[in-house]
Amino acid sequence: MNRLLVLLRMNMKLLFRNKGFLFFLCVTPIVSAFILNVKTESGIYENKESRTSIIELDKSSDRAVYVGDTSAYIIKVYDASMTEMSNFILHKLALTGMFSVCRCDVRSMTEEEVEEQAKMDAFDDRVGTLLYLKSGFDEWALSGDYENAMQIYAVSEDERWDLFETELEDTLLQIHHVAEYMGTNSSEVIKVLKSIEDEMPGKQVVSLSGKEDIVLTNEQLNQKSLIGFAFAFITLGFMFCGVCVAHTVIEEQDNKVYTRVMLSKLSIQEYYFSKMIMALIISLMQTFILGICIFCIKDIDFGINKFVFLAIIFFLGLIFSSISLLMGVLIGDVMSANYAVFALWSNSALLSGLYFPLDSTSTVLKAISVLMPQRWFMKASEMLLVGDKGAYAVILYITVAYLVLSISVGSIGLKMKRSDS
Repeated sequence: MNRLLVLLRMNMKLLFRNKGFLFFLCVTPIVSAFILNVKTESGIYENKESRTSIIELDKSSDRAVYVGDTSAYIIKVYDASMTEMSNFILHKLALTGMFSVCRCDVRSMTEEEVEEQAKMDAFDDRVGTLLYLKSGFDEWALSGDYENAMQIYAVSEDERWDLFETELEDTLLQIHHVAEYMGTNSSEVIKVLKSIEDEMPGKQVVSLSGKEDIVLTNEQLNQKSLIGFAFAFITLGFMFCGVCVAHTVIEEQDNKVYTRVMLSKLSIQEYYFSKMIMALIISLMQTFILGICIFCIKDIDFGINKFVFLAIIFFLGLIFSSISLLMGVLIGDVMSANYAVFALWSNSALLSGLYFPLDSTSTVLKAISVLMPQRWFMKASEMLLVGDKGAYAVILYITVAYLVLSISVGSIGLKMKRSDS
């Protein structure tokens, strides 16, 4: 035990003489705290409910592609009626999730002006369809005269046009059939259609685990974005501080210090455990610096209890410090270890969804992202934002799993290197 403490004290002194170590130890937590305090009204994540609602454009010349969901089939609507019926039809299109409906109010424009704007948008705006609902839309739709009720411009060769045409036709026919029985009162027709929809069973989205998907508000989505950016930056500090610990292992092997330590009857497991204690101390120090910054910044609010967030940061730092130590031990070269750690940090942050959501990516990328620790910590943060206590179990299980893996592989790697030498 005394030998382990002596080795630990000696290595910590060497680390504090390293200017690069001190930089990553102090700067990354401070910058991460300022990232968490950024005030923003939008983030990289999007509320699922906003994707199924009508997007209102201020002017007819505004481009729908700038505000619409580019993963959906974008429909720009020139609405000259702005009635309850046109609102009902457009909402029904948006609720399918296949179409991104962007509407502009053109009641003050003539039909010729709308047609001129449509011709311009056909070339300047990247949309699938331009839909013009004329001023007498309600009367024409109720009577079934759709040619006078609207004008449709198909401006792309997207195959989703057929889906749009079918959905719109079904809705208009439904309105016409109800009108034949209820009369030409549009308010009564819409009331009947809404009552029919309310009686139908609602759609429930269920995840593979059997739990409902977590739905966050826009404010929580912005907070999740900031937490992701903070995770990305502070893990850079954890990894390079961890690789500084790995440098001590490499230097001790090159200078035969490792051989002399082994001759003192200190086991390989105890030697590697001393390095892990260093990683733990470094994670505590960075978390402590981040905590000071968080509590010193006034009005900082990222949706999670500050002490719980600091615990998350500590466990995340412990994982990445141990991974950096593992890579340094296995590679055995200072410069190569630096390159490998930077590559791992950049790619893991990218593939875990810290920079952008992975909801629309391929199945392969989603499977790879599950292997990244940040992915699980982001999931835990998302659960904490909605008050789900199951996040604590997720953090604990992931931390234990990665630590067991890194300690086991690191000990085996040191043993193999000793036998080779």
